[in-house]
Amino acid sequence: MALTLPASFKNNSIKQNWLFQLYYDNESAFTGLSFYDTEVSSNQYYGAVLNKPSIRESIDIEKSVSSTGNISLSVANFNFLGSNFSSALYGTNKYINRAFKVYIQPNDATTIGDCLLIYSGKLVSASHNVDSIRLQIEAKRPWDNIEVPTVKTDKNNYYPIAYGDYRPNASQSNVNSTGLTFNSNAGIDEYRKRKTLYPIPIEERRGTTIFSLTGDWSQSTKAWPHYYEKSTDTFLPIANHESTATTMDSANETYLDGKAVRFHQNLLKSSFYKMVELTEIENNTPFNWVNNNNAFDGDYINTSTYTQCTINGGFINNRRGYVKYSFPQLTGFPNKLQVNMVISGTVSISGVGGNGEIRVQLINKSFGAEDILGYYKLTNAQTSTSDLITGSGAVDTSSAYFLTDAFDSDTEWLASGSGWGEGLQFNLKCILQSGDLDGDLEGNFRIFDVAVQADNQLDFTETTKTGKLVASKVLDDIEYVYSGGDGLPDNGWNSSAAITTIIAAHRDLLHRNTSYTNSNTPDNWSAVNSAKDWAVRYWINEPVELLKVLEKLQYEGGFIFRFNGQGAGEYIFIPDSISTDHTLSTGDLNNIEISLLPMDRIVARMDIEYEKHPISNYVSKVIASNSSTISDLLIGANENKKTIRLDANVSAPANSPSSSPNDDFYTYYDNILGDQKIIVSADVVSPNFYGIDVGDFVAFDTMPVNPFSNSDWSGKDFIVTSVSRQVGKLKCEFREV
Repeated sequence: MALTLPASFKNNSIKQNWLFQLYYDNESAFTGLSFYDTEVSSNQYYGAVLNKPSIRESIDIEKSVSSTGNISLSVANFNFLGSNFSSALYGTNKYINRAFKVYIQPNDATTIGDCLLIYSGKLVSASHNVDSIRLQIEAKRPWDNIEVPTVKTDKNNYYPIAYGDYRPNASQSNVNSTGLTFNSNAGIDEYRKRKTLYPIPIEERRGTTIFSLTGDWSQSTKAWPHYYEKSTDTFLPIANHESTATTMDSANETYLDGKAVRFHQNLLKSSFYKMVELTEIENNTPFNWVNNNNAFDGDYINTSTYTQCTINGGFINNRRGYVKYSFPQLTGFPNKLQVNMVISGTVSISGVGGNGEIRVQLINKSFGAEDILGYYKLTNAQTSTSDLITGSGAVDTSSAYFLTDAFDSDTEWLASGSGWGEGLQFNLKCILQSGDLDGDLEGNFRIFDVAVQADNQLDFTETTKTGKLVASKVLDDIEYVYSGGDGLPDNGWNSSAAITTIIAAHRDLLHRNTSYTNSNTPDNWSAVNSAKDWAVRYWINEPVELLKVLEKLQYEGGFIFRFNGQGAGEYIFIPDSISTDHTLSTGDLNNIEISLLPMDRIVARMDIEYEKHPISNYVSKVIASNSSTISDLLIGANENKKTIRLDANVSAPANSPSSSPNDDFYTYYDNILGDQKIIVSADVVSPNFYGIDVGDFVAFDTMPVNPFSNSDWSGKDFIVTSVSRQVGKLKCEFREV
């Protein structure tokens, strides 16, 4: 935003002196220096400055960062209060690491209110010889030398920082429970496929209880930890109980200097699983299984496709046909193992001879079991049926039916010898139940899907020393579990509301970790907060420079934060509708240079990976492109392309430019980089515009030449990307947006 320009600058030309204020001690007073002796607001400024420094500030809207140059000031080692000024710099009064301000004094103005503040920094070092002093001044940077997170335990585990709307894997019918329900709604939660979690370090094993650090804020619900099952890429809720899988530590608790959750050392966890591969088929008349993967396709329950067994042929007692599948290798052993199926079926008999009863049995032989899940019954009187007779009665399987297994195969798993390598097997089998009934069978049986419920745990009950060591080794190798509890609320600057957007996370980090306190509301905050609803999920587990974190959020959120020359914090971004701050004409400018954004900076295509996986890589990807730019600039298939990985932004980018720049990440940066833009460099010679600052929006009125084409300057908006202030001179760069 433009610097506040005093009325004394509303002239065609002004005489300039610069005032340098060196604050000391508690920064309530300063010593004044200038190019020549002057008095302003009853403060003496000594004309001892020997050089004419320049002050350069810039923003990079392509990377969403800002920069303010340092100042090197040469000062005569003059007599100051009876001794050399060099002795005063580190004498009774302390100047180092105190505030330093620079003003432009127009026309020998006598009050500071008529002067323009253009720089706020701090004195960081000084050196001198007999005749002169060299002062080094840095811009105001309250994040310097700050790392986050900072709070850690004696074991050097840091309490995590996490921002965003997280969600654990739970029950599809109750987000506060982890119970499993096998029905048509069984989906992302039952299969534990949510990736909306953040890593929390394991801190302590106390008896049979493990403590894991969640952060330093309270989570009243849904904070339970998850174990990452690599073979299935799933996050499994871990019980805080030895034998009840649904008993969870849903709220965190005070633990040392922060908060933690508990779980039991045996890692008891429950989930639905898919089969992973069809490994074997045996077809014997009358059973003929088709060879496809439709019994385990899709991420969750899928009733749109199926694996079918066609039943066609003469009845043969004890004849069977089967399909066999491999199963993922899971951590631990099951104390519960049930195989649920979504099936349909109908069977009939023709050419009936004899009397009695024939059954076509559905048998679960998984892990060596011999569990009859149900059977179709055929007699002289009942020659066709779609009723599967189960232990709880007959069920109609003429359409997809959810068959819940009443058998638990955990004992067979333990006895099988091959464990998870044993696999799943489903048989259809002909049985002459009674009499001598005979005939030709016809029909079909379909497996739409299979949901295996496994409640797994480590075996600390193993009687051998080796067995206990194996379980302990698995546990000791786990560095992190994962929480779906909500991230940080703000620390009081917005009524402690939950933080769910990138821009809010950025502001909270500033307030929470620097001297920029809650009472400071950044300029332009309301505008950027209103326009930028981009969602955040971002966590930090190991110390990293705060500036790097802030700049990452700035880039992924499409905004810039900086302190301007007058010490005010401000946000800069390109709004959907631009309001011009300044309109410049030929008479206001000198040394005008006009160029185009170079081709190597134009990005016509972006491969954007986002929604960071809690372990590694990314959950989602968008391939985006600007077809108009590709066509207009004759860009080849692999040219002007950029791969971007977003660690914090979880809002889906568009795959082509949307109508408003702030709709999404891709559209925002396509608006900046997706086409050739005009760049203007010029000296601003009119004092009326000395308040121009980086981030201001500018329009050009009458100009000595049109930009590259027959079109004029009307309708074109520019943002100020750099300013360089020297005595009597303001040089600016303007970039079209």
